[in-house]
Amino acid sequence: MVRSRTALRFDHSSSPRPDRGLLAFICRSLAALVRLGPAAYPGGVTLSLQTDRLLIRDWEEDDADAALEIYGSPDVAPWLSPAIDKVTDVATMRLILQAWIEAQPNFVPPAGRWAITRRDDGEVVGGLLIRLLPPYEEDLEIGWQLRPSAWGNGYATEASRALMRWAFKDGSTDELFAVARPNNKRAIATAARLGMVWVGETDKYYDLTLQVYRIRAAEFTS
Repeated sequence: MVRSRTALRFDHSSSPRPDRGLLAFICRSLAALVRLGPAAYPGGVTLSLQTDRLLIRDWEEDDADAALEIYGSPDVAPWLSPAIDKVTDVATMRLILQAWIEAQPNFVPPAGRWAITRRDDGEVVGGLLIRLLPPYEEDLEIGWQLRPSAWGNGYATEASRALMRWAFKDGSTDELFAVARPNNKRAIATAARLGMVWVGETDKYYDLTLQVYRIRAAEFTS
């Protein structure tokens, strides 16, 4: 069973009340990420990965404006799973980031959520995650989300490949899955570029019909 020991604390004194559906999404996301145990990230620090062009790092509250360009985009939000409405304002996005940041030290590697930034200017261009797919037993999902202005540069493939390399490095992760809506051509193309193989269609995840892709550690090439 997956449980979270993270208590979500929101200060509503100076910000609008967040959408209940979004808060439910946060709680479901954290449940899929956190498993109690001694292998949680030590010292409140997770990881920092560099590629030729990108830095993968923890989310920060000051990323709220940039994150809203991702999770508030009408070109991104409809493709997310589980299904949610797009984030509508910076205050709500900041609350979501606060929840992710507070939970991050409790995640058991390789689960977590990270920002993707460009190394040359520090600009946040996307987000990455690894989480347990429902029913939260063993299947690990890797996911990527980029703001539309950053599309077409290969950032999703570059960042996801670096995260895969890290996840497979210690030998404790045997395989990673990606899920995509049937018409999400960008996500499906990225999965293919990552060397992931289509393994079927299912409706057991998130109550959505999804295409499922998989890559095993033995098949991964950096």
